[in-house]
Amino acid sequence: MDGGSYDDGIGRTSFFDQAPGLLALFEGPDLRLAELNRAGRDLLGEDAVAALRSGAVTGPVAELLALVREVGRTGADRTGQWGSDGRGRLSIALAPWHGPDGTPRGVVAQALPSRGAETAAPPAPAATVPSPAAAPGATDQTLVALQDALLPGGVPIPRGVRVAARYLLADEGVVAGGDWFDAVTLEDGRLVLAVGDVVGHGVRASVAMGELRALFEERARLDGDIEAALELLDSRARRVPPARAATVCAAVLDPRTGELVYCTAGHPPPMVVNPAGETTFLPASGAGPLASGLPFELAEHQLEEGDVLVMYSDGIVERPGRTVAQCTVDLSEVVREAVLAGPDLERIEERLPERICRESIERLAGSTGVADDITVLAAELVEPMPDLELSYPAMPDTPRVVRVELAEWLDELQVGPLDEVALQHAVGEVVTNACEHAYSAATRRSEAVVEVTAHLDDEGVVEVTVRDTGSWRAPGAPGTRGRGLAMARGFTDEFELHHGEEGTTARLRLRPTRSVGMLTASGADASSRAPLTIEERPGLLLLGGTVDHRGTDELRRRIAHASYGGTSDLVIDMSAVTLLASAGVQVLYEAMAPANGFGLGVVHLVAPLGSPAQHVLEMVRLPYATS
Repeated sequence: MDGGSYDDGIGRTSFFDQAPGLLALFEGPDLRLAELNRAGRDLLGEDAVAALRSGAVTGPVAELLALVREVGRTGADRTGQWGSDGRGRLSIALAPWHGPDGTPRGVVAQALPSRGAETAAPPAPAATVPSPAAAPGATDQTLVALQDALLPGGVPIPRGVRVAARYLLADEGVVAGGDWFDAVTLEDGRLVLAVGDVVGHGVRASVAMGELRALFEERARLDGDIEAALELLDSRARRVPPARAATVCAAVLDPRTGELVYCTAGHPPPMVVNPAGETTFLPASGAGPLASGLPFELAEHQLEEGDVLVMYSDGIVERPGRTVAQCTVDLSEVVREAVLAGPDLERIEERLPERICRESIERLAGSTGVADDITVLAAELVEPMPDLELSYPAMPDTPRVVRVELAEWLDELQVGPLDEVALQHAVGEVVTNACEHAYSAATRRSEAVVEVTAHLDDEGVVEVTVRDTGSWRAPGAPGTRGRGLAMARGFTDEFELHHGEEGTTARLRLRPTRSVGMLTASGADASSRAPLTIEERPGLLLLGGTVDHRGTDELRRRIAHASYGGTSDLVIDMSAVTLLASAGVQVLYEAMAPANGFGLGVVHLVAPLGSPAQHVLEMVRLPYATS
């Protein structure tokens, strides 16, 4: 190219070559192909590209050239559909290209994959983006299974803290999203908590979510340094486009002191509720989303015994038909009522963190439906669980008595059912072995004693110790009996056996978890979500309605069209936006911060004070003007 928008001598820039979909410039009186990005070359193939450069074209490429020449002749924008020789239908937008003095230079064309197959038609003043409601199929269910596999199957049981979590999939064909959570206990007893949100739905979002969660867990587990963990995620997000603009709220809680250190990286801040039902939203720490270039600043708060820390994804405060302020008040009220209501008689074993997670999702999602996935993670600071200490004579009925006492202790800890079964079997085998083999018939009953101690350590590991003062007898010949110790070893994470003159000690260790359920929502009525509308004027896009993953493809296309492929300044006015979801944030982020770090045009965002868009942009630290 010899100038035009490239008079600064950049020539073919990397940003042009990295533009999504086909992006082409046709120049001169014959409108011959002058420039074509990498995706366009891959789409058309060498022969078609050569034909467009020469002007001797046939087939679908001739259809494209005809559209280009029509725009060159009329000087009017054009949008529609274009078929590309078996490669599927593409949504195409064409606009005149003018030189610095306003004289016609050629035509700019951009084509992106399309869902529909309509014929080309002039654009309406305001385009309404459809909201397809596909029934869940095998692929959707596979994505749900993938999401379930990538998320933790349970939460740990740290000493001095009760933890609960619940995950709700939005009802968009039951398609997996990018929300994630994690809870990690450290060797020194501290607890690391995190809730994150990767933009989008489907395989790419799920894979990015799983990768970020795995990286966060591995780094945080080393020393609890959440700032270093977030920096690692930020580095990865800069290289993986689906992870860009992802948000994370991470925290480290010391149960012994109540000290909480947290970071809100473009994510809604945590809430704290005390035993009196008083709720407080903690201040945002000031950090931005991943790959935003902003530092990960930390903030601190002091928790008292009985306080509950509530972390959540933005889906619960950005629900259809409600402003962000209303949704925030709703969440605060539901949490307050969950604390004051006390235990549910129908769920007598449900503890406060579980009740907060359940009621937050059931009541809020049930009243308005949801436009995005929801994750709620709650942690209550409690008195550490006392040890279980038992001492019984080595009688045939002792194993049964021990199992009953151990079951009550494990129930109080809320150990998951599979872990409880494993511990009960392992301890039962060891206690039975001591009762049957440790003491001879001549031993006095007062001396033939089996002692059992159960302890939850700082890392959330249950350690059970079984002691006797009898003599050790080596296992006999293999038969139907004598496999109890082998079974105990198989049921636990660690098994140690020590025997000597003073008796035998067996020590069993298992890291149990509490179960976490993933739910699916019925979703909101379509009427409760205003569809996305986009009105295009010179240098201006007016957005209205719901900006979520349903309209991201159309929004990207319209931004590219209105900014001439990123070469001209563009104002995006979101005054009429009723909901700005994370998928919409990512599109805006990409438009304002190209992957190569610079662009020829500048995108300006407008969101009035108090508007739904202003709340989200402020939270994710995207620059904007209020008018």
